[in-house]
Amino acid sequence: MTRKSLMQKVARATAIEIVEIFAGCLREEELHDAYTEVVMRVKSSLQRFRIAEKRRELRQRPGTKQPGNGITGKKDN
Repeated sequence: MTRKSLMQKVARATAIEIVEIFAGCLREEELHDAYTEVVMRVKSSLQRFRIAEKRRELRQRPGTKQPGNGITGKKDN
């Protein structure tokens, strides 16, 4: 299973759980829109988390390049 498909499955499962909490407050026609919105937001959060984790890993390895920053610890000006 690829990371992308794993993120998709996690986002969908999380969206189902979240929308079920608020289902009683939503009209039937709003449920699908709520689910879609939650899926998009969870996927976005997971992607941001993955990017941050990757950057943290790179900072821990001396001498590795980071996108836009050149060598770790030095800023491009």
